[in-house]
Amino acid sequence: MSDSARSVALYIVLTHLNGHTEKAWPSYQTIADATGKSVKTIQRAVRELEATGWFEIQRGNGVGHNTEYRPSAASTLRASEAREKTDRIVTLYPNGGGQTHPARRSNVSGEGGQIWPPNLEKEKINKSNPREDGPPRVETRRAVPLVFVAETKAGQIDQWRGWLIDQGMPALEKLELRTMRCGKYGYTLPGHWPPDRSNPSALEWMIFFRQRLDQIAKAGTRQTEVRRAS
Repeated sequence: MSDSARSVALYIVLTHLNGHTEKAWPSYQTIADATGKSVKTIQRAVRELEATGWFEIQRGNGVGHNTEYRPSAASTLRASEAREKTDRIVTLYPNGGGQTHPARRSNVSGEGGQIWPPNLEKEKINKSNPREDGPPRVETRRAVPLVFVAETKAGQIDQWRGWLIDQGMPALEKLELRTMRCGKYGYTLPGHWPPDRSNPSALEWMIFFRQRLDQIAKAGTRQTEVRRAS
């Protein structure tokens, strides 16, 4: 599989695949905007995914009827087999063909001809556990994957603006998420459309926007301190 086909396949599965119907229907332009590739490259990648049997593709017939993508049964089976290999349980019993138990660190007790009985306390190796003295573990939150929404997608941008206002957030422009990709201006957002109340990602996306506001505030504070120092 080429790099372009792999990128398109991962984007479709991770971003647009419906968990119930196992189908996705993003347009060529949507995939191109998100992956930073041209529409012609996306079309070649889609043909490759279909020819190699990774996806079952039903092409649309006009506006409002986008091409429909569905991972083939063969690709789903190969993914399951690959996961089983990584999730395989290895027995710890040496007689069962698994991992061997750790070797003894001292063989004093096993040697014959000793004058006095073995001292089990002396044979113990008192080694401190580095986890006990180490710093407390800090729980890290996984990064929110971002997508590029072009300014030409006026409907999507307007819905994002309305959603932010409903959540008590500032205007989209004040979050400094505007950028350019492939010669087009747009915004890097957590999704192509704002989440509804039942979407489990809504909380993570709100945390993302709040952290963005904190970063902007800290940057402004640093700039003010630099100006005062100079």
